[in-house]
Formats: sequence, structure tokens, C-alpha cells
Amino acid sequence: MGSSERVLWRSGVDCESMGTMRVIVTGTGDAFSNTRFGSSALIETPEGFVAIDCPSACLAMYREASRISGIEIDPGRIHDVLMTHLHVDHAGGVETLAFYRRYKAPDQGRPGLWAAPAVMDRMWERLAPSMDGRQFGDEPQSTLDDYFEPGVLAIEGRTRVANLEVRVRWTVHAVPTVGMLISDGTSTLGWSGDTEFVPEHAQWLSEADLVIHECGESAKHATWAELSTLPLELQQRMRLIHVPDEVTLPEGPMVPLKDGEVLEVGRSVSKTA
Repeated sequence: MGSSERVLWRSGVDCESMGTMRVIVTGTGDAFSNTRFGSSALIETPEGFVAIDCPSACLAMYREASRISGIEIDPGRIHDVLMTHLHVDHAGGVETLAFYRRYKAPDQGRPGLWAAPAVMDRMWERLAPSMDGRQFGDEPQSTLDDYFEPGVLAIEGRTRVANLEVRVRWTVHAVPTVGMLISDGTSTLGWSGDTEFVPEHAQWLSEADLVIHECGESAKHATWAELSTLPLELQQRMRLIHVPDEVTLPEGPMVPLKDGEVLEVGRSVSKTA
């Protein structure tokens, strides 16, 4: 006899699904990884991809994620970029994407670039030294609006990005950083952002069907030992990124993700005999 159950997350795309959010994990590395790309992801929406962070070598990263996942990833189809913070392993590709869209895919228009207030306040300060030059003759210097459609992620409230509802919360990190709850109305993804271990932050993220949490072994990052103190039910809905290359995590419910992995988050129909 058939039965249905709520599947909180699952890897791959070979299931009968209802209302699932498809997430392509484009990178899982930390700032010093030399075998993986910086921690980041793409969410598929009817409008195009919504990127979570944009690390260095983003074009190579998208090409490799496309090869591994079998999903065509055209940087020209990135509709919006959600930025957690401005460290280079998360924001180093913003300039590359901006120039690519302006000169290689101008017909696709400017993508949205979203960040919390304290992050957006310094966005152009970070980018301007290499991007504010005059384009032709006596034209005025470029601004962020010439490359992107900037938007601010509300700390108190909800922000509509493509067909998604985004909520953000400050983490505890070396620079202003947010975690995110991203919902398509049916499924919700939790993204920790870089952060020290903060039980209240994990509790906030626990509303999500799937939580993707960073796991480092240095200051300003949550450790596996700390995350393993969370309730087992939450650990079972948690997958890890930002793990240093040299670290081998213990076996357990919190499994590290891989570059190019595809996740379907939400309600699935599971058929049993």
C-alpha cells in the first residue's frame, strides 16, 4: 500500500516531488581551500538563478558545477545575488560577474545585488577601485547601479527577491555577516553564513526544511564539536560547508556537502510497497 511522508531534504533530482526548491551547491570550501570553490549556491527560480554569495573564480565555478550536476548554468541567467558578507571567499567574484554581464551578456540586463544594510554600505567602497573608471571619453565615472540593481535585505522583516522571500539575521563573525532563511512559499532553506557557534542562530535557522551550516576549525567559525551539541532532529536536517581541506569530520548525521551537488528541499512523495 502506498504512503506519503515529508522528506525534509534529499540529494539528487530523481524523485517524484511536489513543491521542491532545487539548490545547486556551487562551492563548499573555506578561504584557504585549493581543491574546492568558495562556499556558495544557486537556487533555481522561474525568473532565473538566485545566487547565494559569489566567490572568486565564479565563472570557472559555475562551469564546474554545471559539469558535475548536469544542469546548464549560464551566468547570464543569474537574476539576483544574495550576499552574506564581503570576505573574498564569498564576494571575490562580484566584480567578475559584473563585468561579464556588462560586456559578455548585456542583453540579459543587470542582475539584482542584495545585502544587509551594513554590508551594502561598503559594497561599492570594496568594488570601486577596479570598477569606477570612465567607460568612454568624457562619460562620468561608473557607479554600482551601472552594473547591478542594488537592493537592501531588511533585518527586521521580509524581502522579496525573484519569487523568493528572504529573511536575514546577523551572525557573529569578524565583519558584518548575515544568515538567511529563504522560502519559495512551500520550502525553506536555511543558510548559516559565516559565524561562530551561536545556539540562538541555529534555533532561528531550525525553521527551515534544510539547514546548510558552515563548519570550520578556527576562530570566528562554528566547529563540528559545537554543532554536535544541537538537538539530533536538527542535526539530521543540517548539511555542512566551509570545512577546511585538511579536516576530516567524524561520521554522523551532519554530512559535508560537495561542490556541484544538487539538493531538492521540500515536500516529496515517497512510495512504499
